[in-house]
Amino acid sequence: MNNKKHSKISRIEAVVIALLFIGAAVIVPISTIATTTPIDQTTSNSSEQSYYTEGDKNVFILDRSYHLIDPNPASTSSADNDDAGHKKDAGKDLPRALALYPGELIDETPGRGRSGKLSSTDTVDWFFFSACVGQQIVFSVTPPTGFDLNVSLWTADSVMVISSNNSGSTQEIINYVPTYTGKWYVVLQYVSGSGLGQYTFNVTLIGQNDANTAGDAPNTRTAALLLTPGTYFGYLDINDPYDWYKIQVTDGQGIHVTLKMNDLVYQTDFDLQLYNPSGTLVYEGNYYYDDEFNYPANVTGEWSIRVDIFPGWVDCPQPTEWQYYSYGAGPYNLTIAVETSGSVPGPIPQPQITPIAKTFKVTNDPESTKDDFAYLAAVPACNYMADGKRYLAPIIYTGDSTPTAYYDDPTEFGTVDDLTQYLVDDWNDYLALFGKIPEQYTVPTDPIEAAAEIATNGWTSSETAVVAVDGSSFEDTTKTVLSKTRTLSHVAEVETIDGKDPRLQSQFGYMQFVGPKWCAMSVNVTGITLSSHSIVGSILTQAFPKYMDLGYDDWPVPYDGTGYAGDIYFPVTRVGFWSALSELANTSHDSVIVTKYAGDRYRFRVNSNDAVINAVVTTDEPSDVLVFLVDPQGNLRAPVTPAWNGPVNPIHVWNGFENPPYNPWRTWNPDPHTEFTAEVLHPEEGIWTVIVVPRNAEGPNVRYTLTTTLRTINPDRADATISAANAAVIASLNHYPLLYVTEDSIPAATASAFTTLGVTKVIFVERGGIGADVRSKLPTIEKDLQTMQEIVDEIKSYPTSENYVTATSLKTGEGYFASAAMLAAYHGSPVIRVEDAPDGDPAALAERIVLWLRWAGDYYHGSRANGHLPIHNAPVEQNKFKLLFNFIKFLLNGNTSVLPPLGLDANRYWNEEMFTYFHNYIDSLGLDLEGQEAYAIVAPRSDINMVLHSVLNGNNSYAGQIPGITPAYSSNLIVRSVLYPALIFANPNRNATTSSLMNYPEANSFVLNDGIRYYAYSSRVVKDTFSSHLRTYYGHTFWKAHLERMNAGASVYYYSGHGTGGSGMSAMYEQTEHSNYPDQIWWDAWRGYMYDNWRMVRDVISGNVWFNPEPPNLYDIIHYKWVDENFQNLRSNAIFYMSCTTGDGDGPLVFLDHGAVLFYGNANTGLCPEADIADDEVFIEALVHGESVGVAWSKQVWLHGRDRTTGDNTSMYGPASMYPINSIQVIYGDPSLVIYSPEWQAPEPIDA
Repeated sequence: MNNKKHSKISRIEAVVIALLFIGAAVIVPISTIATTTPIDQTTSNSSEQSYYTEGDKNVFILDRSYHLIDPNPASTSSADNDDAGHKKDAGKDLPRALALYPGELIDETPGRGRSGKLSSTDTVDWFFFSACVGQQIVFSVTPPTGFDLNVSLWTADSVMVISSNNSGSTQEIINYVPTYTGKWYVVLQYVSGSGLGQYTFNVTLIGQNDANTAGDAPNTRTAALLLTPGTYFGYLDINDPYDWYKIQVTDGQGIHVTLKMNDLVYQTDFDLQLYNPSGTLVYEGNYYYDDEFNYPANVTGEWSIRVDIFPGWVDCPQPTEWQYYSYGAGPYNLTIAVETSGSVPGPIPQPQITPIAKTFKVTNDPESTKDDFAYLAAVPACNYMADGKRYLAPIIYTGDSTPTAYYDDPTEFGTVDDLTQYLVDDWNDYLALFGKIPEQYTVPTDPIEAAAEIATNGWTSSETAVVAVDGSSFEDTTKTVLSKTRTLSHVAEVETIDGKDPRLQSQFGYMQFVGPKWCAMSVNVTGITLSSHSIVGSILTQAFPKYMDLGYDDWPVPYDGTGYAGDIYFPVTRVGFWSALSELANTSHDSVIVTKYAGDRYRFRVNSNDAVINAVVTTDEPSDVLVFLVDPQGNLRAPVTPAWNGPVNPIHVWNGFENPPYNPWRTWNPDPHTEFTAEVLHPEEGIWTVIVVPRNAEGPNVRYTLTTTLRTINPDRADATISAANAAVIASLNHYPLLYVTEDSIPAATASAFTTLGVTKVIFVERGGIGADVRSKLPTIEKDLQTMQEIVDEIKSYPTSENYVTATSLKTGEGYFASAAMLAAYHGSPVIRVEDAPDGDPAALAERIVLWLRWAGDYYHGSRANGHLPIHNAPVEQNKFKLLFNFIKFLLNGNTSVLPPLGLDANRYWNEEMFTYFHNYIDSLGLDLEGQEAYAIVAPRSDINMVLHSVLNGNNSYAGQIPGITPAYSSNLIVRSVLYPALIFANPNRNATTSSLMNYPEANSFVLNDGIRYYAYSSRVVKDTFSSHLRTYYGHTFWKAHLERMNAGASVYYYSGHGTGGSGMSAMYEQTEHSNYPDQIWWDAWRGYMYDNWRMVRDVISGNVWFNPEPPNLYDIIHYKWVDENFQNLRSNAIFYMSCTTGDGDGPLVFLDHGAVLFYGNANTGLCPEADIADDEVFIEALVHGESVGVAWSKQVWLHGRDRTTGDNTSMYGPASMYPINSIQVIYGDPSLVIYSPEWQAPEPIDA
């Protein structure tokens, strides 16, 4: 970055602003300019209708309510289930007939009730059901006393085939043998009777004719019915869950099986299983509705085919403490053909590792990095290549008591040591499968001693060693750049603008010049009368010089509509023109109140971006004084608004729902405090501003002390650390020992190791010449790697080095570099430091972006829902001089056409700048190779934020992040990831997969960036992919059912539903007073269903199945605090999420805390069905075809959003990218992870 250029612009801006301030009143009254609004797509919401009908193709936004308008709604009477359990009147003609489900449980749910009502005004009830040729239909109706009813049976072509017309209240009975397989229609007709009469009926299908046998196909494989190629009909129901067939096939032929039922039977699914002649299950067809496959036979003999029901009555959850909704019965069509060949997706490749039965234990040292340098010394001994094989053993930190509770009580529910114990338990359980107990080795605390001991214990001899300088003793320098003690008065200026004031109708709303006296502003829109969930109640804009919205109140109080929108509070980061407005019509609110708060400003210079700024304000008594840090470009950089604003209510209790009007969790207003801190880990060079200002307008004078320090990274520490991390990788690739020296000497322990091992030559890794003074004292230096380029070239020279880059940061001062080296060693990757990027620090851009997202967002039920960066549909010139000129013209003549789009498409250009900084560094090191690069960021999200790895996903690369909260935490995630091919076998239910499908599309569609409309059938795709490769799929909607499954074990979990701002997961109530049916005990099910519309799990609407954060169809909320409390060891479960904001909150860490191997999901707004379409394809790629999670997602990026890796205009300005709501997709874990498949075999460990 050219800071001189920006400093020059800042000076010009200051002069112009001063001139404008003096002359503005003469030129034009600023807030009375009449304008038309230019394109501005910066809001964090999109106005969508709140009501929809079946078949609507509207886009739904998660964390919003949408209510189904049913033209024939179910009755809300709990006692009345007529007709036939549908709680509505049966159809008046054949096309509107209601379904019946003979062969299933009779339980008064839709189609499974056996009563109805008719009268002189309601004379006809039409139903339909399915039957198979060769069965006998018996339909009986018992009229109520005093009623005469008739019944008749009809074909699907509206031809009546039989009727019963007895007089009076005599029972009517139809017996008929169907002439075709499929749907049959029955009509009950009123003849006479007084009032409303309730009739009862029964429908029975007698006998079977499976495959033309006049009987039932066998229920066991050994008795399977032998068939020849052809097409056959069959039938299954509650008492007949399986049909078995077999066919003679020759080795090499294709077994082509097609199962159809969708056109034959309503809302019923059957599946296929194929068994080889030895009786081994080899393949399944599990799509929801029709299935087809062509399997290549690999042996001659009789191959067996089983048809069964999903979810069915046998192979489904059988809970005893709650109800599960089973269903399925009816006819099917089975076609078997023998082809000359066959093809199905092949086995998913298993990463090949050889585990070593040994555990390396490093004693945690939170006060230094000695433990981390000792950790590095262990990497070549427990993660190395030898004879073309990868050998692995875990390294763990012990004694890390850092809490892993993130909410209102940091002492609850666990520590990092607990996460470590989950890893240890899985490692020990895996080894126990082979009768082994791991050798325990405690790494010495001194890095030099540790390296020497590991080398002499692990190698009998080694002609070559890798040598690096022990950097654990280097310290950064800290300088105080500001030390001020002042008294701060609570001085505020309040302006109230009537909602009908014409000044609010201007381009920027009520705009005013804000001078240096004022250090913060708040906006409150009062008297909101519109009850909607899409409004932006109030907006704060820095009209000039930033020319950007900075704050939104999306969810007014007390609830999500009527009330007031007063959440916005923001520091005056730049002197200039600020404005306030509301998106509401002036008839929907009373007034806009703007409050300015006086405070103190201080400035200081940062001369190097390799530094950390820390500003602390202290007071003797608790106060509301805050401190903010503003970068040279006028961007707020600290503090970040917290993801959670509390409090946490008991489990299942909402924040905001049925609570009093005063909701403290909706507004960020820290409790009175005696110390407040703002820290920036990645500052740019230039003049920074510190703002000290009170949070509230009123209060006593406060005496405060401001201390601002600048910690500069010691270049020797940086060189030694990066050298040692990469030395561990090089040693791992060669299986050489790693030894340490000091800057100017060879320690005795190292010298002894040289002698004991017979070391005669070394590879010396000394970036920046850090070892110049010891170089001559070493054995023969075979390779002296003094630059980052030389280090990279050395690592990339090995054939086992993957196209993979591991990036970390040293800004926290903690040892994340150690576990980064463990991951890098596994992939043969260099370890780079993002701060070293020559054109600018990409992590600094990530800080800027995330600060804006958080502050532009709003609290939703206590959790921060992020804003959305401004976006535009064409390139926007990034020229500050031109913006100055055009803004002056605007002030002179009020013509908005001279203005560029508000926000200047920061969505594109901020992210593009961040990507460019990172990629240019990669390119400069020669790491932009053929094919996709894989990137792994190893750092806390507070250091390198999520948006960096997110933008690295696209057609040219894929990426993930190891988040962590301590080095020990990150190490656990990395060790679990590299040992995943072994540790997954410690999961006793690894073949199981599970989901919580709450909000999901069914036949909804979205136009992606290629201009094609794609349709989403997400529950069908999930069922199919989660059952692929012989996995067993269990979907759940109840929290306790989900909890039982997760703790029992699964290899993959998918959540699709509201994020509630990222605060928790949703589930279905077993019973709730907030339902249309408060007495009803509901059913757990494999996917969610709209219970308040009396639709069961089979009866999903065409469009979106949608639960709401309010009645009707209210969902149960389980805050992540309670998820954390109830989860046990998840045993390497891979977690996938489609929700709102979850990926930016603490939810992902809750899963990772409990032993999940990876988290994939949304970190901003979830858009349905757009995001569902992407997830469906990711599951197909990852679970069916065996692509890594990162590769699977990267293929979707350009279709769904802006692909920064290519910058292609199709992705930059395509219809999906231009939708004003967008997400940030994150992968927390190794992006190259390939998800377990049941074909895998447990790798056999060796003794240490």
